[in-house]
Amino acid sequence: MLPEKQQTKFSEFYNAARNNDILDPKTTLLLNLAAAMALGCTPCMETYLATAGKEGVTAEEIGAVQGAVMAVAAGRVNAQVREVERRMQKGGACCG
Repeated sequence: MLPEKQQTKFSEFYNAARNNDILDPKTTLLLNLAAAMALGCTPCMETYLATAGKEGVTAEEIGAVQGAVMAVAAGRVNAQVREVERRMQKGGACCG
């Protein structure tokens, strides 16, 4: 549990990032949803999905965000495997 002063500062930062006055609310929501998906934050996803209808987000837009997150995650796994293969070709050990 964060001490009160730190919790206050975190809340200020969190609210400033979510309500940034730079991006429109719908775009901000979609970015937040994508970040929550990428990090696997179920409570955040629940919050953003519950808010999505109020911002006019369609099921297709949510699907597009989900697809983008899935593509980035797959790319990360692919890059990790290539890096392990590269290290092994240089004589590194794999798997203990």
